Amino acid sequence: MPSVNAPEATTVTVRRDIPFHEGEGETLLLDVYEDAAATGPKPPVVLVRGGGFTVGDKGEFARQAIDLAEAGYLVVEPQYRLAPEWTFPAALVDVKAAVAWCRTECEAADPQCVAAVGHSAGANLVVLAAATADDPALEPDQYPGASSALSAVVGYAGIYDFRVGHDDRRETYLGGSPEDVPAAYDLASPVEQADMSMPPTLLLHGEDDGVVPPRQSAILAETLDPLTTVDHRVVPGGHGFPFAGAHYDDTYDVTVEFLDGQLSSPSDHGPAASDRLPDDIDGSPR
Repeated sequence: MPSVNAPEATTVTVRRDIPFHEGEGETLLLDVYEDAAATGPKPPVVLVRGGGFTVGDKGEFARQAIDLAEAGYLVVEPQYRLAPEWTFPAALVDVKAAVAWCRTECEAADPQCVAAVGHSAGANLVVLAAATADDPALEPDQYPGASSALSAVVGYAGIYDFRVGHDDRRETYLGGSPEDVPAAYDLASPVEQADMSMPPTLLLHGEDDGVVPPRQSAILAETLDPLTTVDHRVVPGGHGFPFAGAHYDDTYDVTVEFLDGQLSSPSDHGPAASDRLPDDIDGSPR
């Protein structure tokens, strides 16, 4: 289990600011976290931060990236283009470009099993990337022929149906109101795009989330239930639960157990996360 105390010595190396996608004149960068002591191809995990599609930069997932790299994964955290300068689907294409980069440009990555984890807006992007994998209209031009398919996907506190609820940042990201651009609201909503090709999915949502209602994850879980393996849990905490000290270890344990179960496990992580869950987290899939 990761520690919330002072960091211990680590063999994880970080390569920062690697160019991976040219988005109409804008060069996007990513960071790669890798355990230098581990050998052989590693399952890649792409970490995508939140920010309401309008603010932020890579680095939000740095702690999780180090912990996952120590667990034997090759971890990538990319930038993506932001609204209002860039509207949907630019950010989605950028996330798919990061997946394609893992498959085509990173020799240490196992191209057969790529996963993605996202928070808030990033959860929407990774789940939507899985739901629209290899859709020619949504793929980056930079990696022709490279698949954007994912073997597993994790969403923390995501927006999965843009037609439920409303805020100004949704209009900024999607280029207008639901009445102005209804097709964008449908296409950007994973509940509308998911089909039998969806990979196994883990959905975690804080019970006290005042930013994105937990109902968003519940709606997606109901949609995915007949399509794929879905593990949906309402957990203690608010919108930032994956990063909060009180909840970080539990979130990490559940996540790495799920990834180990869906990908070729890179190493032995000790007792299963479900064996270490506190009583106030429901460990049963829904």
